[in-house]
Formats: sequence, structure tokens, C-alpha cells
Amino acid sequence: MLTLPLINVSTSPANAHTSLELSTPPNNQSMELMPTELSATFDEDLIEIEGEVVNTLELQNADGANYELSSATIAGPVVSAKVGDGEYPAGDYLLKYRVVSADGHPVTGEISFSTQSVTIIGSTPSEPVTTSYIPEPVESSSNTLFFLLGGLMLLVGILFGVKRKRDRGSSIG
Repeated sequence: MLTLPLINVSTSPANAHTSLELSTPPNNQSMELMPTELSATFDEDLIEIEGEVVNTLELQNADGANYELSSATIAGPVVSAKVGDGEYPAGDYLLKYRVVSADGHPVTGEISFSTQSVTIIGSTPSEPVTTSYIPEPVESSSNTLFFLLGGLMLLVGILFGVKRKRDRGSSIG
């Protein structure tokens, strides 16, 4: 009996998962200060599932302590988050990501970077801002009453003058 070997030929392309193309900050970058926004850009769009958090960014220092980031936002292939208010010491950091690519596969990884100086991120100004308040002058009710009475007297004077002129004009003729 003759046995033919079976050969399985597939015409579909290999399933390649999405990969990181660039990031802010770049991997293994040393920078002066902590950036206020962190991002990772992939080679295909990321998906979002309503009501679920499937794409995340997490910031840790070398000791594994987590730092606060805003919720990750997705814009096509980019996931980004703003760095929370606080003090960030000089040193090594890891930006960990977990995203779901358009093909539905989760992709995880990390970006390492370092800062050379302490960074303070916050909405509080470093020096207090002082402003001086100069109240607007308010017209008093006595001024208003004075102008009303003056206007009324002027109106009475005009009416009296007009009546007198009429009276003179009618007595001549």
C-alpha cells in the first residue's frame, strides 16, 4: 500500500502582534526632568472596550514604588497619560504598558528611562500670587435722588416757560 505524506499549506499570513514603535520618553533615555506626559506608539491601532479598562500605563521607580498617572487615553495607535502632581526624585523609572491591539491580542512591555534632577509637577505656583482689590465706587441713593429732583425741576421750568410763552402769544392777538 502506498502512503502519501500530507502537506499542510497555509495561505494566510503569519499572525504578527503589534509592536512598540516609539515612546515618550524613548527607551533607555536619560533626561534632565520627568516629562509631564508619557506615551507609547504602536504599529497598529489599539482597541477600546466600552466600560472596561484594557489599555493601561503604569509608572514605577527603581524600588517598585508606583506613581500616579491619569487614566490612559487612546488615539489610534497611541496610548498616553499625564503624570500626577508630586515630587519625582532623580533616578531610574519604568513605564509599564498593557494594551490590546486591533487583532484583539494583549501586548505588555516596559520602557526604562532615567531623570537627572528632582522634578516637581503640580498646579500650585511656587510663589503666592497677590492681587489688590480696588472696589468700584458705588453711586449712593442720595446722588440718584439729587439727579432725579434736578431733572424734575428742569422739566417743570421748561413746561412753565412754554405755558407762559403761549399765554403771551394769545394775549397779543
